[in-house]
Amino acid sequence: MFAAVISRASRTPPHGFASGDDLLAALFPFTRPDVSGTWSDQRALIAHGVIHNTPESRHEHTPEVCAETGRVIASWVRLDNREGLCAQLKLPERPDLTDPQLILAAHRKWGSDCAAKLEGDFSFVIYDPATGETYCARDAIGAKPFYYFLTDTVIVAATSIAAIKAVRGLDLTPDITWGALFLANMAFAHDQGAYEGVRKLPPAHHLTVATESFSGPREYFKFDLEAPHATVRDAKWVEQYRDAFDRAVAVRARSAFLVGADSSGGLDSASIVASLVRSLPHSLDDFHVFAMLAMEREPELVEAVSEMCGVRHTHTLVKPEMLRIDDSFERALTVMGHPPEHGQMLIYPEFFEVCKKAGIRTVQSGFGGDEVVTSYANHLIDELHHRGEYAAVFAEMHGTLPRRMGRFAKRLVRGPDDPDIRAKRLMEMKLANCCLRQDFLEDSGLGRRIAGYFLPERTEFSLNTIAAMEPGFRFARAARLEGSAICAAAHGVEYRFPMLDRALVQQFFATPSIEKRNQDMGRYLHRRAMEGRIPAATQWQKSKYVGDFIDGKPQQETPPVMSFAELPAMARDMIDQQAFESIMTTLSQHPDDYEKTGQQRRFFVWQLRQLSAWLNP
Repeated sequence: MFAAVISRASRTPPHGFASGDDLLAALFPFTRPDVSGTWSDQRALIAHGVIHNTPESRHEHTPEVCAETGRVIASWVRLDNREGLCAQLKLPERPDLTDPQLILAAHRKWGSDCAAKLEGDFSFVIYDPATGETYCARDAIGAKPFYYFLTDTVIVAATSIAAIKAVRGLDLTPDITWGALFLANMAFAHDQGAYEGVRKLPPAHHLTVATESFSGPREYFKFDLEAPHATVRDAKWVEQYRDAFDRAVAVRARSAFLVGADSSGGLDSASIVASLVRSLPHSLDDFHVFAMLAMEREPELVEAVSEMCGVRHTHTLVKPEMLRIDDSFERALTVMGHPPEHGQMLIYPEFFEVCKKAGIRTVQSGFGGDEVVTSYANHLIDELHHRGEYAAVFAEMHGTLPRRMGRFAKRLVRGPDDPDIRAKRLMEMKLANCCLRQDFLEDSGLGRRIAGYFLPERTEFSLNTIAAMEPGFRFARAARLEGSAICAAAHGVEYRFPMLDRALVQQFFATPSIEKRNQDMGRYLHRRAMEGRIPAATQWQKSKYVGDFIDGKPQQETPPVMSFAELPAMARDMIDQQAFESIMTTLSQHPDDYEKTGQQRRFFVWQLRQLSAWLNP
């Protein structure tokens, strides 16, 4: 993790904005890095700390200085194509050749085009003392965060907003539109930080800042959404997908320490566990999995996965307490500088303690599969209909012959389904549950932005274009990855996400749509690829329903009834008072309502409490 303060036209030297100790303390408020340091001259101050993980990371310098050019790099990185890079750069692949050194060599050879050559999880800043130029880049998926504050006089870049807040003189003010998106549970601010003027470098973007000019952010990579069309399935696509999946898991198993994995008993996490046990860098006896158990069938599914994969250490947390404001939230607020846009990490502290005691520094997660590579491909029939493949449309309909004929006739009359109908309903539901004032949405322009997130313009209709344009994949994935990276690092752990591997996602996009669903069975490509590896009950379960809550209800603290007057001023400026008070009244009258609408009200109050704790510390 790193932070850099680089003067452009300011007469204030970088040490006038912050000290190296201040920046490192903000980056690592709870866990000491294995190695840390600073570099500075009259224009730049760079602070960098590393928690060792890969074998090469043990040799990293903080920061690293290029012996040939004098350029300085600070990074948070794990490269997965080291062998290929070494071949292209004509470098011997030595055990002490670090990933930052490889990036410096790539920057020497390719300049600002270097980021596109890198595979893995990374964010970094390269400063050239000779020219005063700063080059910044973030990986294609967004696994590692990158925030920056840019003015005519200074650029501040860091892996957390908490580090930017440690810089004096920036006069940071909470951003009301970011707060509104947070309240609405729309983690779509992919290029916007929680404070005015603080930006995120989006995934697959780089930025070059000179003394008197800057270039970017510019996108250096886009997924190719073209795929061969077919109406008959071919087993070769399953084999190619399986190979890409196994590689995505294997490259993320590279560590000098123990590796663990999340396990829910679901398709994605079970597949990762099954693949990971084949590529562990250590004995299977030292492999640990972690399971949150809230639903009735989850214990048996998790146990079945562990048994089939030979896992000896399965740590479970039964009925974890949800929607709470506690030390875990306060810790996240400190290390991130704002509430986490996705709250998953807030219920993991018990597992992080196990990791610390066992020496586990990497945990693989199944997050990201639903977004693309294990999506349900619900619109396969609609794509076939658009293509005029009527025989294939009929073949993909399920049910008895008379039912299929009736559905087929209705479809011919009404045409393909609109993929935006579900998205529009979801948007309306989220807006209805967050109490945002209509005039605020209109005057701020946020309403138009939200509509653009959910209802993008489409140039063609295919499963690939639908998946790639989904706001969860296109925008919200980065927010969860950012929070996971920062919160886990505060415990000395690194989260890795094989389902979001760039090559795996591209392989999925390159696969004919017919492979991705079979009648009413979604996630069909991935299910076939996991044949014989995971329990059949997990492999072929059609939906994510795994029973009701254990003991009939979730473990949640009773949300307090809040008054409108006690809300922070920023919250009152965007919330409709009448709608807010209606929710509070309903909550007080029905405190034990755990049905869908009751849970939506509880979640809104939880988001509002987090926002209030941030705005009124």
